[in-house]
Amino acid sequence: MNLRILHEQLVKRIKQYAGDARENRQVYLRLSQLLPDRLKSLSNSHRSQGLRPAEAERAASASDEFVMHIDEVVQVGAASREARIQYETHMMLVDARRSLRGRKS
Repeated sequence: MNLRILHEQLVKRIKQYAGDARENRQVYLRLSQLLPDRLKSLSNSHRSQGLRPAEAERAASASDEFVMHIDEVVQVGAASREARIQYETHMMLVDARRSLRGRKS
């Protein structure tokens, strides 16, 4: 982070990171809710191939497609956390500057 960033640019970045964090968090929550449905769908697909329920669920949970779904959830969650950390870090810079200005007065 550039500690010498202009205040206007800092405020702009704070708003951007806050929006990104909020959007990614919403997508993350929705994808997390969909994960059991995706597993069930894959399991049903394997059952239609003649596998017993337990075998179908194991095959579905080990499938490349399900692993891709999990990776998607993890990536969106990480992006959400990264944006939140950036938001909080930039807010700390604003608070630090305010604090320093208060001391100079």
